Amino acid sequence: MKVNVETLSSTERKVDVFLQPELVKEKLEEVFKEFQKNAKVRGFRPGKVPRRVIESIYGRQIFNEVSSRLVSDSFQEALQEASVTPVSRPNLTTDKVETDKEFHYSAVFEIIPDFEVHDYIGIELKKDKVEVEDEEVSMVLDRLRNRSAEAKPIETEREAAKGDLVIIDYEGTLEGKSLEDLKKSDVQFVIGEGQLIPEFEDAIIGLKKGEVKKFDVSYPEDFQLHEAAGKKVNFELRLKDILERILPNLDDEFAKDLGEENLESLKKKIREDLEKRHQVDSSSKLRTDLINKLIENKTFDIPNSLVEEESIRLKRDFGFNLQRQGLRVPKFDEKAEKSITERAILNVKASIVLGAIAKKEGIDVTSEEVNKRLLEISKSADVSFEKVREVYQSNNMLEGLRASILEEKVMDFLIEKAKIEEALGKKNQIDNKS
Repeated sequence: MKVNVETLSSTERKVDVFLQPELVKEKLEEVFKEFQKNAKVRGFRPGKVPRRVIESIYGRQIFNEVSSRLVSDSFQEALQEASVTPVSRPNLTTDKVETDKEFHYSAVFEIIPDFEVHDYIGIELKKDKVEVEDEEVSMVLDRLRNRSAEAKPIETEREAAKGDLVIIDYEGTLEGKSLEDLKKSDVQFVIGEGQLIPEFEDAIIGLKKGEVKKFDVSYPEDFQLHEAAGKKVNFELRLKDILERILPNLDDEFAKDLGEENLESLKKKIREDLEKRHQVDSSSKLRTDLINKLIENKTFDIPNSLVEEESIRLKRDFGFNLQRQGLRVPKFDEKAEKSITERAILNVKASIVLGAIAKKEGIDVTSEEVNKRLLEISKSADVSFEKVREVYQSNNMLEGLRASILEEKVMDFLIEKAKIEEALGKKNQIDNKS
């Protein structure tokens, strides 16, 4: 076998492979015998059909099969000889198979470009140290009380006010046309908790049961519903019912209902949970800052195939998150496509740099580490380990999982070697819906 490598660009290679006539002849004989053994031709016993008859009937299939086998049997060896690793599906071009003649094929594919990775030890980072304040604990307690509140119909006719639980129907129209995703019935929410946009709450306050209110909402250009993005939508809202909420007393009995011994133990548990959440947020921000510092000022070409794959993944995740919220996945406009592509480029660039560091530092992932992660996934999903592994294998997801674990290990290595300064940071706002 003879292999030639041609550089088409920094991220693209063409490999030409030439196989000896003897190998071609051997493969032809192998495939011919298989066809002869299995061919069913009237007037001939199985396995006894003459070669000229087999060739006249199955000639094209035989030569196509020979070509396919010659490529599949030699391609990996050719890549090793050429010292290249494709990151995209090869675009193959094969010559015609001819008896007693050399067989040639070429493969064009993308690779990760060569570049020198350096200055990754001792990166200077700042880690937020956020302390839990009493106000945060109180906010969580208030939220728990609101979630445990009883709702009962108001005894006297009155206007809706902040703190009421209301039930509404609404419909959004644009130029007289109803928008399906902005038409809802029997929507329940508490006025003043920010569950709906301010325009809705302003429209409801002051209404009585059964009354209707019309108002407009101007949506920003980046609104997730493409039909309404950058436009003014006309809404009609009907207040179907007003329920008064009775909050439980904040005492030991309330804490016991939530599974704690008393109010103090509940407060302690809340504080511990908040501390863990802040630690997770701080660690996530630290890793994001590390990635940004790793890829800044590093210029190298990125394989288009990897950017396209990452863009598809980002879109899939975005759509899945919307569907979980009961929303329809919008059509991606030019601005959204550009934003996703930019995000994909950053992600791919980070993965390439982390992979280069892993190679330089000899960091790898063992099969035990992959199995450990699969076990964690199986426990969180309450599915057997065997089933999870089967899903990952059948969907070719094991390599992606391994790559994810490798990046985590590299990040842990870099953080361990980094120069980290702890400082009081700004807290993320507590999610009122949690």
